[in-house]
Amino acid sequence: MIRKIIPTGNEELDTRLGGGFPYPNIILFEGDHGSGKSALAQQFLYGALRLGMRGLAIVTESRPREYIKSMAEIQIPAEKYYLRGSLNIVSVYLRRFRWSPEHGRLILPTIGEYIDRVHRRYDIFLIDSLTQLFTYATTDLILNLFSKLRIVTSRGRGFLLTIHPSTLPEDLSAKIRGMCDGYLKVSNTVIGGKIYKVLSIVKMKGFPPGGESSLTFDVDPALGIKIVPIKAAKA
Repeated sequence: MIRKIIPTGNEELDTRLGGGFPYPNIILFEGDHGSGKSALAQQFLYGALRLGMRGLAIVTESRPREYIKSMAEIQIPAEKYYLRGSLNIVSVYLRRFRWSPEHGRLILPTIGEYIDRVHRRYDIFLIDSLTQLFTYATTDLILNLFSKLRIVTSRGRGFLLTIHPSTLPEDLSAKIRGMCDGYLKVSNTVIGGKIYKVLSIVKMKGFPPGGESSLTFDVDPALGIKIVPIKAAKA
């Protein structure tokens, strides 16, 4: 498979990554709540939209308008792409509604079938996050979803996926990571008494030569994702 590099639209981030991120790939962002994994995935999606690619975001924790607003709050102006129709957002979030195990087990096959049906309309997909979708899912349902994602990726489409650590048993988590082209761990760290975020690229097929596999960053509401020079931060 021939991969190209897609700039994220964040100059500092692109410089550290060696130009951007490889596409088409299945990229898994794993991190705790507040670690910045969604912000990074949204930045990657935004970079694709800026190049004229079409995107579909499947979100589990907010409604479409709320999700667009959350992106704008970290300087990712996705609303114009949403209004133009080049970005579609599908929400499986229902306020004050709790899935039963029976309904929860239906959601993954439904999402897999939906992606398979509409994949020709979009170039890149974001699922934010897998954690809620896996709550009642069986091992077979999870592996079947990733098998479908692999098929769609082989047709030239890319995926950005977010998940919380310890969502799945370690043996199943290892299988999922193995089915992904990229595995990025995002965590919080304390430097000089302040909390920063650390991105560690554990693996990435097609990663640009010269790209850094580890970087420290912050998510500033006024500036968006900002790379933090570690030496300066420690000082």
